[in-house]
Amino acid sequence: YFGYKAHVGVDQGSAIIRRSKLTDAAVNDTVPADELISGDEKAVYADQAYDKHERRAGLAARGIKPRLMFRPNKHHPLTERQKRFNDAVGRRRAPVEQVFARLKGVYGWARARYLGLARNHTHLRLLCLAMNLKRWAVLCPAGGVV
Repeated sequence: YFGYKAHVGVDQGSAIIRRSKLTDAAVNDTVPADELISGDEKAVYADQAYDKHERRAGLAARGIKPRLMFRPNKHHPLTERQKRFNDAVGRRRAPVEQVFARLKGVYGWARARYLGLARNHTHLRLLCLAMNLKRWAVLCPAGGVV
């Protein structure tokens, strides 16, 4: 693999980006997942790539509801209940997907602009900061406090 993958943790209510991480494309999605969790969430919604039994148990032990989509495999297909659960979680993950759509469409981040992981990670963080400032302006139009 070549390239990079962006991972973000987004607040569900405000769509503010709380954490971001850029990894090499060869890194499995489960590796940076725990770094995206702030710890004060009531629930964590994530797609199948972030599903691990240890992560579910760890979130539950911290009092966070693990809303991770179930991942099927060839020996254990998903049950109907798990499919319904995945559909429900998928609908709640829309704010995160909108962040990626804005990063690519509005901010032109469809391709990495710099050489090296560190420079592109800094660029991602600056874009997230710009998106958050724009979002804060929408949430607090008269300069008020949320």
